[in-house]
Order: sequence, then C-alpha cells, then structure tokens
Amino acid sequence: MVLSIVGAQASSSSFRRSMILLGTPQQCNILSDWFGFFVQGLLFAFCCGSLLLKWYMENPRRKFKIFLLDSSKQIVGAGVIHCLNMFCAWLFASFEDSLADECAWYWVNIMIDTTFGCIICWAILKLTEWLFGYESGNYGKGAQTGIDWENNPDYSTWGKQIAIWCVIVSLMKGIVVIIMYIWSPFWEWLAILCTHWIEDRYWRLMFVMIITPTLMNMFQFWVTDSFLKWQGKKGTEREPLK
Repeated sequence: MVLSIVGAQASSSSFRRSMILLGTPQQCNILSDWFGFFVQGLLFAFCCGSLLLKWYMENPRRKFKIFLLDSSKQIVGAGVIHCLNMFCAWLFASFEDSLADECAWYWVNIMIDTTFGCIICWAILKLTEWLFGYESGNYGKGAQTGIDWENNPDYSTWGKQIAIWCVIVSLMKGIVVIIMYIWSPFWEWLAILCTHWIEDRYWRLMFVMIITPTLMNMFQFWVTDSFLKWQGKKGTEREPLK
C-alpha cells in the first residue's frame, strides 16, 4: 500500500514537472474585457448558423416553426452549459496549485461536453422519455385531440421539454465535473499541452472560445439535433407530459 501511494505521488509529480516545462504564457481569462464579450457573441452566432445549415440540408425538411422549437432547446441548453463551463473554468483555475488558466480549463470542458457529454445526454433523454412517456420533438397535446401539432404546436409541451432538457444538460455537466476533478492532473496536463502553445492571450482566447467551440459545437449540435427532433410518424403521437 505504501508503495502504491509513493507511486501515485511520483506520477503526479511527473505530471506537474512536465506541465511546468511547457511554460507559462500570458494568463487568459474568459471574460476579462470587451474582447471576451465580443468573442462570446461570435460563438453564439456561429452556433445558430450551424443549426440553420443542418436544417437547410435536411431531407425531408422539418417545418421551420418546428425547427425553431427544436433548436430553441439546444440554444437554451447550450446557454446553460456555457455558463456552467465558464464557472467550472474559473473554479478549476482558482485552485491554489493550478497551473492551467481559465481558457485551458474551458477548452477541456468543451472537448468533454461535445464528445462523451453527447452520449450522456442521449442516455438521460431516453430515460426521461421512458419515465415520463413523451417523445422529444413531439409538441402535440395527445393523439386523442386530432390536432395537427406540426402546424399548431402546443407551446406548454414545448416549454416542458425545454425544462427537461436543461435538467439533462445540468446533470451531464455534473458528471463531467466529477470526471474532471477525479483525474484533474491528467486534464490539466492535456489542457496546457493543447492551449498554452499559443502565447498571446487574445489569440488563445480566439482558439478556445471560437475555433474549438465552432468545430466541436457544430458536431455536438448536429448529433444532438438528430435525437432531439421527433423520430415518429404522423398518427403515432403519445400522451403529453403530465
């Protein structure tokens, strides 16, 4: 047991030595000045544009009204995740022995959220559909009404689905934070390796907040949209959320 503890400490020390050797460029903060807010706006515009592109390429294409309802779940959920990511980046960077800055930790959050996080969200979504008896993307009041919900969606059903999706992404974020905390030396080493090679903090902010999220969020949004939209056919509506 003593040998294992010594080995773990030695491994952690080697991680930190390798990180120190990578250098410490200018500190990069996510929202330090006007440039940070400008970058946030660009990120939002790119994310919305990627969803519009996916809708335009669909065959068959959803009604634009339904697409907006589906996409609003992702946009609201992405806003929740974005705020949580900024908080997590600040929190991990504020640890006394942390060598990675806020931009580096934000980059790690993005990479995990848009890959492993998609799987977690899909699994929790399917669990909620089974538990509450609804279908994501179906905004009808129930089969017995005979209402064509694609032309006359029920906005209360849509609102409930948004609320459920926000809970889902928050649970996903909680799982990701636990994973990051347990293996924090590895994630810190990876974050520094992949972001601190850009010495100028403005360019690093662009890389972390625009280039990486644009590519990874496009992948995430397209994958997530494929299981958030309604997969059924007309006449197969299930009961609405209670």
